[in-house]
Amino acid sequence: MPQKTHYQDDLFFLSLLARTLEAGLSVEADPEYFRERIEGDLRFIDRNLRSFGQMLAQSSHLIDRIEYLKLLERTARSFAACLQKLRDGGYPNAAIYGEDREALAELISGQRALLSELEKALSLSGQGESETDLVSSDELSELLRGG
Repeated sequence: MPQKTHYQDDLFFLSLLARTLEAGLSVEADPEYFRERIEGDLRFIDRNLRSFGQMLAQSSHLIDRIEYLKLLERTARSFAACLQKLRDGGYPNAAIYGEDREALAELISGQRALLSELEKALSLSGQGESETDLVSSDELSELLRGG
């Protein structure tokens, strides 16, 4: 495990991978060349999105945590939509990549659980943030006076 996690860069990279996967599934590339890679990418993205979800759940005092939660939520939502479309046959070779429907259902279920946790964390963070960021009118006038 690295000394310092670069959440923003890591989450950005995961979002790029998810979008690239979605774009790759949208074309009629020959599955004999890409099937193993796509299936590996599905598992890789799923595993890492959930891993970041766990790390952020345990890091409640992280300075930019809310922003990271939002980035993770957007990427997980996009990835879950890609999985759903794959399961529903919305891609040209969906039948080939979605042959193991049980594994695909597990990935979808895992992403839905992650999204549920992220939505809960974001709503709790939003409530806590408004309580801690309030400034009284006396404090505000003192700050504006410069004294």
